[in-house]
Amino acid sequence: MTRRYDLQVHTDASPCSNATPQAVVEAAVNRGLDGIAVTNHDTLEGVSAVQAAAPSALRVIPGVEVTTSQGHLLALGVKTPPAPDDPLPVIERVHEQGGVAVLSHPFDRLREAYTTDLDAIAAAVDAVEATNSRCLLSWDNGRAQTFAQTHGLPRTGGSDAHFPMEIGRAHTAIDGDRPLLAAIRDGSTTALSPQGHGGYASGHVATKLHRLRISVDRTIGFATHREHER
Repeated sequence: MTRRYDLQVHTDASPCSNATPQAVVEAAVNRGLDGIAVTNHDTLEGVSAVQAAAPSALRVIPGVEVTTSQGHLLALGVKTPPAPDDPLPVIERVHEQGGVAVLSHPFDRLREAYTTDLDAIAAAVDAVEATNSRCLLSWDNGRAQTFAQTHGLPRTGGSDAHFPMEIGRAHTAIDGDRPLLAAIRDGSTTALSPQGHGGYASGHVATKLHRLRISVDRTIGFATHREHER
């Protein structure tokens, strides 16, 4: 039996996403996923709401997409968000909580990327997100796959969904009933992308428009508040 997990999903607890917990759950169920990791930016907010909305057949893994001084890092199975820092201290804090540390879209040239201390990071991290559906350039996912293979690291896949329709565009496959975090640690995972290896521009455009709308709404709200104070 093969189980499928999308190991990078954002909700509206991240300012870059408009995906409500219920919409995330519905999309994951409709895609036939066995589980998802909720990985909002530098926070565990949103995890409990998705867990509450999910049916028993859908596993929801608590996670954080941590901002490091280089690229992003997925902290899976943690109880508190590791503070943003250099990559190695962040990885250490994930391990102190018994979690799994995964390099997130590590070589995406259009986003934050890892560029220095790569051997030391490879020696410390648990896995590499080798397939991220939001990487616009297929070469960037390809380099992540090569990096994982060169350093003998397990590979994971995640959609990096910011909107419900993106969920499941990439995922991690596990054969058998092995617990997810243990399967990642021992390399019993396969990174898959049914949509192909490259990403798509529309998701990034939608994210920027969503951020712009939030900024405009806040500006209008502030101006209205000031007007009422007069």
